[in-house]
Amino acid sequence: MQALATTQHIVAAPVKTKPSQQQVIDQLHQHCQQSLSLIMLHGKEGSGKTTIAEVFLEQASDYAEVAFINANQRSTNDRVRAQILNQLFGTISINDESLSRQMQRQRPLSHAIIVIDNGEQLSESFLAECISTVAQLSAIGQRTSIIVTGDSRWAQQQRPAPHLRVQGPTMIEIQPLSHDEQIRFVQALLPEKQRSFWNLERIQQFLNSIHGFPGEIQQRLQLTLTTQAARYRDTNAEDTHVEGAVDHNEPEKTKQSAKSESREQRKMRVLPIMVIAAVISLAFVGFLNKEQLTAYWQQVNPEAASAVEAPDKETVNNEAETAIPTAPKEDEQTSSLPSFEPLTERSLELVPAELAASYRNALGTLNTVAASEVTEGEISLGFMKQQQLREAEPIGSSDQPSAAEAGIKTVVAEPEPQAKAEQPEPQPQRTLPFQTQWALEQSTSNYTLQISIISDPQLLRDFRNDYNIMDNTQVYQRADQRYVVIFGSYPSIGEARAATTQLPAAVQQMEPWAKSFASVQSDISAE
Repeated sequence: MQALATTQHIVAAPVKTKPSQQQVIDQLHQHCQQSLSLIMLHGKEGSGKTTIAEVFLEQASDYAEVAFINANQRSTNDRVRAQILNQLFGTISINDESLSRQMQRQRPLSHAIIVIDNGEQLSESFLAECISTVAQLSAIGQRTSIIVTGDSRWAQQQRPAPHLRVQGPTMIEIQPLSHDEQIRFVQALLPEKQRSFWNLERIQQFLNSIHGFPGEIQQRLQLTLTTQAARYRDTNAEDTHVEGAVDHNEPEKTKQSAKSESREQRKMRVLPIMVIAAVISLAFVGFLNKEQLTAYWQQVNPEAASAVEAPDKETVNNEAETAIPTAPKEDEQTSSLPSFEPLTERSLELVPAELAASYRNALGTLNTVAASEVTEGEISLGFMKQQQLREAEPIGSSDQPSAAEAGIKTVVAEPEPQAKAEQPEPQPQRTLPFQTQWALEQSTSNYTLQISIISDPQLLRDFRNDYNIMDNTQVYQRADQRYVVIFGSYPSIGEARAATTQLPAAVQQMEPWAKSFASVQSDISAE
């Protein structure tokens, strides 16, 4: 159930299935595990065929190998076969051989489920080939289920005539949602701002003209909300136009009075600005003519001028008096500095004899002082260590100097600690190849794009190098030792499908399909 392809989506499309849709999914599980024929999942446009098929395939990946193909106008028989083989076995080959023969050449699968969406784009010959593939593989013990989705009118035409006595595809029709499911679906689609305006009665009126399929409800609700928003904009435009017309028809007296009031308001605003400008201009002129104004002021008030000059003279005299006595102090300080004569050999001869001493005499004095600082405890400890070293000497080595006499430091080995109890060695952690550990760390609700499944490491490297996807794709190893090439991690299935455009064009033609990390992690940890 995808939203309308408009520039602005008013409604959202919840992916959670309803109880009636889950019943259809349960029927698909039952037929795939018991029946051997082709299954045709059909319904009207907007009935949710694609959504049901995707949810079913996600659940079926727990017990079978799955593949999802989206048919279009370019889907030839050879291309559809190549896409199925790529998703099931990781092989890429385009030839004229039938699907059953090519699958028999590959590794046998216990159960394979293939979903082909938009079955109207398939040829009649390929539909007949699908029926023969299911029958031939089941005869050799390989269970294969093929599900084709399409419109109900087209699906009814694929039934063989009764007189041919040929087993045709199993038909499963998607029914509309129940009345309660329709109401809940509308409430889930409505934006939060609109839910208060859509009460139960209005929702029931809206659903009276609708068959009850999810896609139809979504499209009609999108159209209704868009039309309502457009009408709201039009009414606002009309109101503004009416207000302009009323202003045009006002009497002339009111217009004149309004003009006079606006003029008075302008005058009141301009008056303080003019006063401020005049004060600033006067201050600026006074600053420029400062000397002339001061001279004029001294001529007019000579007493004030003399009062101003008197303290200035006194301050000058005080400064001069304080400055005069400081000068001789500086001279005294400079003259009182001591002077030193340079040292010469003659000056050294004048040193008293008591201050001179030889090196040997000085060394003896230093030893005497050092001995006086040693305590009795240190002396006894040194004696005991020396006595132990002498007793430890071997017999016959009396002629050789001891370690203490030779000045060699001795190191006494400390007793080794008792051996600890033997502990089991830690087992080395298993190193997972490629990005397998990264895939296990992803959230189970996230989705990725599965590109291919390859069993040989050399073929895997050649495949990624040939298509230039070595740097932007990830690889994990399944429990059966095969490698799966995936692309990215996305919080929803829609974002995962949209990321297909980031891959090269040749890889896009393989039509990678969205797969949840819950299924990926089950592939890795499966026994």
